[in-house]
Amino acid sequence: MKQTEITYPTPSQPRQIRLDSIARCNASCLSCHRFLNKRSGEMSAELITQILDDVSRWETPLEEIIPVNYGEFFLRKDWPWILATIANKLPKTAIVIPTNGSLLDETAVKIVCQIPTVRIINFSVNAYFEDTYQAFTGLPPENIQQIRKAVCLLRILRPDIGVRVSYVFDPIFATDLERDLFKNYWVGFAEVWIIPAASADRPDKQVAMPVKIPCRSIFSDFVIGFDGKLSSCCFDSGFTLDLSEYSRDAKQDWHNAKITKLRELHNQHKRETIPICSRCTFG
Repeated sequence: MKQTEITYPTPSQPRQIRLDSIARCNASCLSCHRFLNKRSGEMSAELITQILDDVSRWETPLEEIIPVNYGEFFLRKDWPWILATIANKLPKTAIVIPTNGSLLDETAVKIVCQIPTVRIINFSVNAYFEDTYQAFTGLPPENIQQIRKAVCLLRILRPDIGVRVSYVFDPIFATDLERDLFKNYWVGFAEVWIIPAASADRPDKQVAMPVKIPCRSIFSDFVIGFDGKLSSCCFDSGFTLDLSEYSRDAKQDWHNAKITKLRELHNQHKRETIPICSRCTFG
């Protein structure tokens, strides 16, 4: 099969919505695309409520919602309210929470466990050795043990929640040995995800061969920025694609002219005409 034989249909609604609730993080992970832009801010409670009320009216429930895009969700002081509001307004939608785990102490874990629709928590750890962890994330290595305690408590209080620990692996930053030690260390406590480091215009990781395959994420994921900007790209942390703004009708926005054109170009295998997509390794 050739790359140019692959195309994707556009579903009537997204499978996943990511709310850019906070565009700030206390970590500085070297592989993170957040540092390619200077966006910083928080989504207002009013906009969060507006979006959730909108999606709650869909005939077919949204499958999955992630309350953050590029940032650390637990930096928001009102994060318990956000999770409780999502669960109340979208009771059939799974909540997936990515976090670096630095703020998930025992009290925070117990609050999370009270939210019935939390289905997955992913801890971005990204290292095994303490010095690698500190150099890669900018966080103190003691955080690794805090994550382990949080994982153990989650398994006791809410065994139904899928707990993952992830490692964005790239030999630029770490060795195969460290990757394997990481897997062996965590395998008995949580689901281990070793994620190959992809890139969308990262200066340290450029495309070596042209990618013609359409991007899967623009046919399944929808991102609403803290300022209402729209994206459908898992790497466009700066919302550079200019896919318009939230109109108070997310299902209609999912099919707006700009996003439709983006998908058409990908299915026509012309992603090289889009700057960020031409320099992306994801397909």
